Amino acid sequence: MIDNHYVLITQGSCPFCQDAIKLLKEKNLKFIYTDMEGAPEVLELTKMTSGHKTVPIIYEVVIGKDMQQPTQNNFIGGLDELKRHLGVEGGA
Repeated sequence: MIDNHYVLITQGSCPFCQDAIKLLKEKNLKFIYTDMEGAPEVLELTKMTSGHKTVPIIYEVVIGKDMQQPTQNNFIGGLDELKRHLGVEGGA
């Protein structure tokens, strides 16, 4: 069974991306990430689609309880928004 989790679009050289991954690990939250370091065109398309101009681009995926309740992909934003979302001090 798939549980609620976070999806991150990252770029390997980005310290904010690494901080977001570290924060989710510290909170023992489930997540997956895709490193777009080698796919700049796809990253630019993802930025345009999300409306978020920097990385990381973070979504919270909320799984429905059954087939009658669909999965929700909630756009969080970047690292500062993730910190606010999780109630962590230091979010801008």
